[in-house]
Amino acid sequence: MSKSKFIKIYSDLPDSVRKEIIVVIDEKPYSWNSAYLEVHKETELGKKIIQKMESMGLLDE
Repeated sequence: MSKSKFIKIYSDLPDSVRKEIIVVIDEKPYSWNSAYLEVHKETELGKKIIQKMESMGLLDE
């Protein structure tokens, strides 16, 4: 469910915002674009990104 929320939010963002850093995992920053690639591929990093964004309240409705 959170993956679909992430993709919906991502699809509504302007291109300029997609380049902005949204989350830091293991001391590495990730933009919306790089996070999208990881989430879309369903990698372990993508799962960590989703979990972090949920804990930050970024995927709340």
